[in-house]
Amino acid sequence: MTITGSMLVASGAMDMFGNSMAVTGDNIANLNTVGFKSTRFTFDDIMPTVSGEMEIGRGARLADVGKPFQQGALETTSNVTDLAITGNGFFIVRDPLSGVLSYTRAGQFHLDSNGRLVNEGNQILQGTGGDITISSTLTIPAQATSSLALQYNLDASSTTPAAAFPAALDASASSWLGASNFSSVTTVYDSQGESHDLTFLFRLSAPGTWDYRVVAQRNQLDAAAPSSTDLRAVSAPGTLVFDSSGQLDVGASTITDINGLTWTNGASQTISAANLDFSGTVQFARTSSLLSVVQDGSAAGTLSGISIDAQGNIQGGFTNGTNQNLGSIVLANFANVDDLDPIGDTLFAPNFESGAAQTGTPGLDGFGSINSGTLELSTVDLAQQFVSLIGLQRAFQVNSRVVTTADQMYSIAAELKE
Repeated sequence: MTITGSMLVASGAMDMFGNSMAVTGDNIANLNTVGFKSTRFTFDDIMPTVSGEMEIGRGARLADVGKPFQQGALETTSNVTDLAITGNGFFIVRDPLSGVLSYTRAGQFHLDSNGRLVNEGNQILQGTGGDITISSTLTIPAQATSSLALQYNLDASSTTPAAAFPAALDASASSWLGASNFSSVTTVYDSQGESHDLTFLFRLSAPGTWDYRVVAQRNQLDAAAPSSTDLRAVSAPGTLVFDSSGQLDVGASTITDINGLTWTNGASQTISAANLDFSGTVQFARTSSLLSVVQDGSAAGTLSGISIDAQGNIQGGFTNGTNQNLGSIVLANFANVDDLDPIGDTLFAPNFESGAAQTGTPGLDGFGSINSGTLELSTVDLAQQFVSLIGLQRAFQVNSRVVTTADQMYSIAAELKE
């Protein structure tokens, strides 16, 4: 190799190390960039010049600059729409102007003014139905109570009251309560979402047999009612029968409809006997009590908050205490994630080497799970980058020395005279 050839080899190496320094500098600059994947460079030697039995090297080249996939550390935040993926997969986001899909591990999302779940670049997170949109004014209508599941313990040591249940539908509260061993109030909702109280009255009529009635405040059923202390029966007589072990004998019991519920606001409702469930009710010798109550009615509600589970399901919580599924996030993965093209803003685009995107449900079929209120941090290792900086600096200096020395040799050769 000539003197000029050695200068070209060394200068080419200086250019290679300068580009490598840019890669290292980019890594360090993105030390705190959420979802950033550290870039790695590799070198290859250049095919040597062969002259007879002599092989003279021609230097090195920057062979590849890539972003090998690594799981970043997770940081907890207070924002439920901050999302991180544990395991394989990328969030899918859509540019609202071009419609182009991109892929990212950066999960800093928020709701924009249109209720769309977007990242900092205003790209829309994708779900099973496309753009994920959650309106802040979302409401859920009222639902009338149509079924009741009640569990009680009725005190086996009770004695039968002297008074019987009133024969008339309407009677004072004291008349109803005086004839019962135990009373329990349960709230139900009508079709307009207004709440009403139903009182269940239980009276021991014989060992292991309890008569029951359901009553409601008369002034909620009749606008002309004189006083809220008057109660109206809204069910036919019913009976609960228990076996010798205190367990409810459903077959021997008589469950009746709750009807006659025409409220003063104009709403009406019926809870049929088929939807009135006393299963689990027992008769034990301890104080009578309500053990549990489940009913399917609710008032109207507005969206009060959201939650996102590990499978990407977005649940809306409403002011009436109900929840509703508002959408599901999907993830994408690729046959070769290391060959994805970085396009800036921590976004990636697929190419021939990476393969096409394969979509799926978080937590299933090899896809990672989603962590709400969490962000995946940059994978840059600062100590490793400092080592790289020092190595590149030394290599650059040595090759610059080669250029200087070769230049001096060339000057000496140029000054030679015959």
